[in-house]
Amino acid sequence: MCESEIRKIMIFFKIIPELGQILQRLGIPVSNGKALNLAMAAALVGSSALTAGAACAVFRLTPAWYVTAALGGAALLWNLLLALSISKQITADQADISKNRVLFRRFQNTTRYFESILQDSSDIIISLDADYLIFKFAAGAQNHLGYSQEEILGKPFEILFTDKADKDKMHPSSDQNSVNGEVPMKTKSGKTIVANMCVSKMRDGGYVVTAQDITEKKNLQEQLAKNNEKLNRLAITDDLTGLFNCRHFYEVIASELSRLKRHPDRTLSIIYLDIDKFKEYNDTEGHQMGDHVLKSLGDVVNACVRKGVDSGFRYGGDEFVVILPDTGMDKAMVAAERVRKQFRALKFGETSLSVGIAEAKEDDNETTLVRRADMAMYASKKSGKDRITLATDNHPEYNIPPSDTGYFPAGGG
Repeated sequence: MCESEIRKIMIFFKIIPELGQILQRLGIPVSNGKALNLAMAAALVGSSALTAGAACAVFRLTPAWYVTAALGGAALLWNLLLALSISKQITADQADISKNRVLFRRFQNTTRYFESILQDSSDIIISLDADYLIFKFAAGAQNHLGYSQEEILGKPFEILFTDKADKDKMHPSSDQNSVNGEVPMKTKSGKTIVANMCVSKMRDGGYVVTAQDITEKKNLQEQLAKNNEKLNRLAITDDLTGLFNCRHFYEVIASELSRLKRHPDRTLSIIYLDIDKFKEYNDTEGHQMGDHVLKSLGDVVNACVRKGVDSGFRYGGDEFVVILPDTGMDKAMVAAERVRKQFRALKFGETSLSVGIAEAKEDDNETTLVRRADMAMYASKKSGKDRITLATDNHPEYNIPPSDTGYFPAGGG
């Protein structure tokens, strides 16, 4: 066979359409398995028919049958290999498509799942862009803050704060991934709620805000604190007079004496009061009137002491004590005289006040200081009642020796 004849044969075989071209022209999608199988069968039959036709054409051009057979066999093998290659590629593509379909369904399910979390969560969840503008407002945020998504989208985040300075407080800095804090937030109706908030950075440059409405919790905590404070006060308060009780007196006087030792330049005095002829009045007028006398003295003490500085106590029965920090004997005498006169003006029969005053010394403790004030009070009773006695070294008649008077924690009546 001459070279020109072989060239003519090769040009002829080049015009035989390949399977890939047929699929492209027919527009058969690789996802359609049935149509694809029919196309494959048609391609094989077509390639076989074309190969047979080519062999006949070659045989006419040259009588050498073995050349025709060889060329026809090569063309048939080439189409067959091409068909197998395309079939393999299509099978791989179908597997990828099936896998992608599974992944896409999973993605859809995940998206729906997270969307349902956003919609069903009772927490406040807000998405912000890089400029701190709101672009997502979950159902929980709508319920708590009163805005619909359409109303709030594109608005600055700071409109939700009662104090706009909280916007900077709740903005992560360049070296922070998130910030946390309790901040007051303003609802659409103008109501204020307290939110425990976390603002976190997102990879796209935006931010996600998650917060819980802890208003009720904070209210309960405040109410609990108030109740605890009330209970603590009841534990140290005398029910009848409203003054502190004896147990709390020793806590306070110990603290004041300790402070006095740390600051020896300061002063401390106590006033010891006892109601004269209280027992007779109580027996004559009845316990109800007796309680009224005690309560009235408590009111007088409260009215005559410095608020937040001095402290009044019901020491026991009809005895009262006043602690006067940073007060010397002279000023304590003024306060005691004011109490004595105001109580006397109430005119509860023949009742009056016997008063003793003692100023703390360097070596005093709770017992010795109270004992000296008590002895001075007893000296007032012994010398005629309704008077004030100072426990000083300059007035020996008021410093009654313990052997003569003893210690009278319950007064002389």
